Amino acid sequence: MKAVQLKSKKFVSIVATLFVVLFGIMANGCGGGGGGGGDVVLPGVPEKFRVVPNIGGQDLSATLTWDIPTTGSEPTSYEIYRGTTPGSVFDPDNHLYSIPVVEGETSYVYIDNAGLIKDVNTSYVVAAKNANGETPTSEESIIFTTGEVESYGNNFAAAMIFADGYGITGLPLDPTKPWMELYTSLDQIDYGTGLRPSSDQNQTLTEVPFFDDTITFDKGGVTYYPQQTVSTWQGEWKDGNDADQHVTATFGDNLISQTLTSESKIRIEVALTKDLDGIQDENMTSYNMVSLYGSKYNEIYGTNMETYENNTSFVFASNAHLKIQKVDAQGVPQADPLYDQPLFSCDGGPGCFSSEVNVAGNFIYGFVWDLANDNPGYEKTGIWRITFSLDETSVHTGAQNHTFIDDVAPTEAESEGGTLPQYVDVNEVYIDITIH
Repeated sequence: MKAVQLKSKKFVSIVATLFVVLFGIMANGCGGGGGGGGDVVLPGVPEKFRVVPNIGGQDLSATLTWDIPTTGSEPTSYEIYRGTTPGSVFDPDNHLYSIPVVEGETSYVYIDNAGLIKDVNTSYVVAAKNANGETPTSEESIIFTTGEVESYGNNFAAAMIFADGYGITGLPLDPTKPWMELYTSLDQIDYGTGLRPSSDQNQTLTEVPFFDDTITFDKGGVTYYPQQTVSTWQGEWKDGNDADQHVTATFGDNLISQTLTSESKIRIEVALTKDLDGIQDENMTSYNMVSLYGSKYNEIYGTNMETYENNTSFVFASNAHLKIQKVDAQGVPQADPLYDQPLFSCDGGPGCFSSEVNVAGNFIYGFVWDLANDNPGYEKTGIWRITFSLDETSVHTGAQNHTFIDDVAPTEAESEGGTLPQYVDVNEVYIDITIH
C-alpha cells in the first residue's frame, strides 16, 4: 500500500519515489514504446473507495483509501476531487490533487488535512486517469460533527497598513503592541488586528510564528506549511493612523474574465495597495507563499517559512463602502441600488461586504453576490455597476477618512476587450460588468 499524505517525514520519501516513477513513465511514453496508443481505453473505476474522518485534537482530517481498477487500460494517475455540493464534485473547479501511479502498487492512501470545516458536508471523488480520459468513483461524503475547532482561517502573509487605527474586524489597535517578526511572548500579540492568531487560538500555541512539523507538504523537495491548519504566521503590519495613505484600487479580474449570467454566484474582490519605495524608509517583511495544490475553490497555499522585504503594502480602511446598481440603456445607474453597504453593516456570509485574508495570504475586501437567488424587481441581464468608495466617516468605527485613491488598476482582461475600471475621484472608483 502506498501512502500519500501531508505529514512531513513520510511524505518526503514518498514524493521522491513518485517523482522517479512518474519520470520513467513520461520518458517511456515519449519514446512510443509499450502497448501502443491505439489500444488505450479508459481505465476502470478505482475500487473499494472509502473516506474516513479522523477525529481528535485541533486538526480536522480525512483519510481516503482505494484499490486500483480491475478493468480498462492502466491509469497513469489518480485525480482527487473535493467539494461541498453533493452530486457535482467531479468538476474541474473541485480538483484537489493528482497522484501518479506507482508501479506494482495495488492500494493507495491519501490524507487531506487542510481547509476542512466542521459541520459542513464534504464530498470526495477519486478518478483513474490515462491518455483517454478519467473514470470517477461515486461520491463519498463526510461531516465533521466533533472536534475542537470549526476551521482555521488563512494566515496573513503580505504587508499591511491599518489606515485609521482599526483592525479588519473593526476593533481598535493597541498602540503598545506593534508587530514583531518574532514574538518573545504570546501576550505581546495585538488581537485587535483581526489577523491570526485569535485570542481563542492562542490557547493552543506556544509561540508565534508557529509551524507544526506534523502538518507539512513537500513540493519540489521543499517543505511547506499549509494555510488553514494550526500553523500560524503573520506578515508585517503597521498602524498608519498618523499619516494620509495614498493607494491604488484594484478589482478582481474574474469580473471581466469570466462569463457571468443571471444564474451566477459572483465573487467581487477589491484591494487597496500602496507602493512603499521612496515613501517609507524601510520595506515590510512578508512570508513567501506558494500554491500547493487544488484550484479555485479548493486551492491551498503554504509557506516555507522564508521571508522577504516587500516594497508594496495592502491598506485597510474601515470606511470602505460597496454599491451595486443596474445601469439603464442610457448608461445611467438605478437610483435605488440593489446593495449599498458600508463595511461591517452585517455579520458575514453571502450578501455581506467584508474584509478578509484570502488563501494566498493577501488582504481583500470581498462580497459574494448570489444573483441567482436575488430578486431585484427588474431584468437581471444587462449592465451592472459595482462602485467601491471611501466614506468621509466610518459608520462602524467613527474614524475620519485619510485614505485617498490616486489610481485604479486596469484588469488583465483589458487586452481582451473587457470593460475598464473607472476612476471617479480620490474617494470613488467603479467597474461596469455584463450579466448574460
